[in-house]
Amino acid sequence: MSFKQPWDIEVKFLKGVGPKLAEFFAKADVHSLWDLLLFLPRTYEDRRTLHTYSEIQQLAATDSAVMGVGLIEKISRRSTGPRGRSLTEAVVRVLDPGMRGEQVMSAPAGDPSLKLPMGGTLMDPRIVFTWFYDPGGGIEKRFPPGTTVVFRGKAQIFRSIVQVSHPELQKSESELPWWEFGGFMPVYREISALSTRVIRKIMAQALGREEVRLIEETLPESLRKELGLPPLKDSLRELHFPKQWQPTGEPVIPAGPYLQRVAFEELFMMALALQLRKSEWSNSAALQRRKVPSFSTLAPGRLQGFLKKLPFELTPGQRAAIDDIMRDVSHENVEVPMHRLVQGDVGSGKTVVAFVAALLMMDENFQVAMMAPTEILADQHYQTFSKLFPERAHECLLLKGALSVKQKKEARSALSEGRARFVIGTQALLTDDTLFDNLGLIIVDEQHRFGVKQRILMKGQTSGVSPHLLVMTATPIPRSLALTIYGDLNLSVIRDKPIGRIPIETHLVRKKAHLALAKRLAKFLEEGRQIYLVYPLVEESEEMDLKDVQTAHAEWCAEFGADRVGLLHGRMKSKDKEAVMRAFKAGETRVLVSTTVIEVGVDVPNASVIVIEHAERFGLSQLHQLRGRVGRGSTKSYCVLVGPDKAGPTVEERLQIMLESDDGFRIAEKDLEIRGPGEFLGRRQSGLPGFRVAHIMRDIGLLERAREEAERILARDPELTRPEHQGLKEMMQRWWGGRMELTLSG
Repeated sequence: MSFKQPWDIEVKFLKGVGPKLAEFFAKADVHSLWDLLLFLPRTYEDRRTLHTYSEIQQLAATDSAVMGVGLIEKISRRSTGPRGRSLTEAVVRVLDPGMRGEQVMSAPAGDPSLKLPMGGTLMDPRIVFTWFYDPGGGIEKRFPPGTTVVFRGKAQIFRSIVQVSHPELQKSESELPWWEFGGFMPVYREISALSTRVIRKIMAQALGREEVRLIEETLPESLRKELGLPPLKDSLRELHFPKQWQPTGEPVIPAGPYLQRVAFEELFMMALALQLRKSEWSNSAALQRRKVPSFSTLAPGRLQGFLKKLPFELTPGQRAAIDDIMRDVSHENVEVPMHRLVQGDVGSGKTVVAFVAALLMMDENFQVAMMAPTEILADQHYQTFSKLFPERAHECLLLKGALSVKQKKEARSALSEGRARFVIGTQALLTDDTLFDNLGLIIVDEQHRFGVKQRILMKGQTSGVSPHLLVMTATPIPRSLALTIYGDLNLSVIRDKPIGRIPIETHLVRKKAHLALAKRLAKFLEEGRQIYLVYPLVEESEEMDLKDVQTAHAEWCAEFGADRVGLLHGRMKSKDKEAVMRAFKAGETRVLVSTTVIEVGVDVPNASVIVIEHAERFGLSQLHQLRGRVGRGSTKSYCVLVGPDKAGPTVEERLQIMLESDDGFRIAEKDLEIRGPGEFLGRRQSGLPGFRVAHIMRDIGLLERAREEAERILARDPELTRPEHQGLKEMMQRWWGGRMELTLSG
């Protein structure tokens, strides 16, 4: 095409923008005309009707929004209140809404002698505008007496006078711009100095550009009609300046067909990207004629042998997850590597499932690499494997940053020469000099803490084999979010807890009860229990009134004795962290004062009490993860949430959920609802792409349909090379190419 596409036009070149306003738009991730079109209103204002004076009186009685035409007759400023704050008031004569053009302009001038009474009523048809902040008298300079304005604002009755506080004003001219009057006006989220009115004007002019009017439809026509969705360009225009809209009382745009059309486009393009990423690894294996490891026909028999050696019985959820893995890799002619996510609640036993899969793969003479997000967790996995399967411990080694150069070299040599079958480590596994002889299975623990690039790096460190991928997360992600961020993985869910596990009792105490809490903790220590004390900060902050872990450690040392209290946080050296955890696991220290570094995977059965200070500062899922550090032994366990003495309704709601439920899936759903997907996982850690239009909770139906359609199209056209699919790949890259860690082929 001879003209540019909307994504090729920088926002600074749009009419009314320029370099300065473009900087403001960039703060909202708006860099192009395409980005601007996807910057949707948060709600709308009904500007179809100008109200008469009588209608304004009636609406003011219910504190409702009004809109009309008025003549400013007088403006005055006076001090009010004990501090002498300035109050600006304007007496406004409401004009007949039918007066337009020259009639409005020729309305009588304002009466400078008019006095504003402190009580009573103004002579009809007059109302009062009030401004409680008007530095430099800017209102009177812009709208002097005699100015005719179109006004909009919330009307109220105060001292028997109809008043509109801080109204939106515009000088009435012969013809008001269409984007300011005569329909449903969009209200945008303000960006720095960009008001909704400025954005509205820029948007209206942008929608009139030829590049927007000629946007091509990318969805297959049959699919669009089957779903009953309008064209994309029509949907974008209607979402900004709708012809029809029914207010719902909610400060959001309505979920109608036009919103569904654009949301489906976003979800569909994401589903295509994820499915292409999934097939890329499979296609890569086929193109390079790589071997895909598989379990032999003897694997089921060996599986029973492994399970008999376990000191506990597997739950139905664990067995189902193992069955899923067996189906993925046990048939002899497998051509596609497994890509599976095992998702389970805290303490549901995902690690045992991973170990069983590792043993089966090792028995087929393949190597297994298990990557953990922290050295503490890597150490624990190594110790747990050695304890559960002591006869196989010699085949397992540990690789982490804290090892000496000599130790790392020896470990990597054992891997590259095939002498080690199982390696458990941290990101030290990702270095260029870590090579494998015959890597058959990659296990990634706490998947959301690693990005796609890291998974690809692992897959590239072996030659001749395309390894399977098994990822795990202890964050019980709601299905809607799992479909989003793990759309390239098949899903296994472990919902049940190990048999015989005693429920954790959760309590909420207030900061003012700290003395009573200390006495209760002392009693717990007398009973032989061990205690976690968790704080949100490593060191004192001037910006936040929160107790830090180092100050707290000193206080608890004074309370219980320095020899009984350990300190753990992420800024400590690896060898120091290991020493602290060793002492706590051995029972040499009875209290561990820590940050959230213990959140994932730490397992000390005798630790049966956890106290989480400033609980209001943590997300629900994080609180649930921390609570899962206890309840792993044979004694009753307790979680104590220390909350503020006074808190808002949202904080109280979140804390009450923790008291009412120990179901991680229910808690995660609520956490996602309250915080949104970006904050739920932590956008920086998860690599989670932000949605511009779709909403992960509202649009779950659209998401599932989008995934089905993406799979159906790619089944017929795996690389999107057919003529009717040429636009799909380009649009997919426009939506997601810069916001996901994609390595799309072709």
